Amino acid sequence: MPCIAGEDLGPVRAAELVDWIDVELEVEPEISGHGWQVGLDDELRLLVRPDHYDLAELLGEQAGVRSVVQLDREVFAVDAPRLCADGLRAAVMQAVAAANRRAHDPHYADQTGAPAVDDAGPSSPSAPAVAAQSVEPTESDDLCRLVSGDAASDGRRVQVWVNMNGILILPAGIIPHGPLDQGENPHFQRTIVTSARALSLAKQHAGNWIPYASLEKLRLRRPGLVRRRWSATVVGGDGASVPLSWRGTRPHALLLWGYVVARRGLSAVEGLP
Repeated sequence: MPCIAGEDLGPVRAAELVDWIDVELEVEPEISGHGWQVGLDDELRLLVRPDHYDLAELLGEQAGVRSVVQLDREVFAVDAPRLCADGLRAAVMQAVAAANRRAHDPHYADQTGAPAVDDAGPSSPSAPAVAAQSVEPTESDDLCRLVSGDAASDGRRVQVWVNMNGILILPAGIIPHGPLDQGENPHFQRTIVTSARALSLAKQHAGNWIPYASLEKLRLRRPGLVRRRWSATVVGGDGASVPLSWRGTRPHALLLWGYVVARRGLSAVEGLP
């Protein structure tokens, strides 16, 4: 069971850790052969330190896991054909426990980066194939990430961007971005948008620029079994609301939720992805 060393929160029980790990079986996986997608909640950052571990590598070392590809900082595509959802979740818990131990091991105290990965592949047939992503540098507050390039809002198609300043909602196609795959996951494509430019774009194209200072509430709703679309309602301080709906995977909702939590806190969010 992972233990938070040097933190005031005390040890985290296994039952609580399970709630922070999301495991989904992908019908159309982003990475061929990697049918499982694992998402980690923000709370796990209290247990591990990205400058002292490579969680993708540690997960790849667990029994039953063939290969791990890190799609984003907290999203992994996993090839583990012999594991069920609970088995894979247990493997993730073991990887988190190993990362936690390494983060507080004096042997690793002076290391500042994750271990290098051999691009040529595993050295033996039994070794896991891991594609690791380097830790991203601190980003500018003006760096926007694309939540959805084809969301619906009041009957029109819109694109939704978020950064540390606010939420930008524009008609689809206004800000160019790369092609989206079948899951509409653009790997969190980015563009630099200052607050002044965001306001200008919103006025010019009848969009919405909602700074976090004027955000009252964000409501999120998981997709149902039949209608596989996420929905959200952004409520401004003046009471005006903007409904959103998009087809996508859990990381899209986490992206929107994470920025609102970072700037406005949990009290500004209803519904947890």
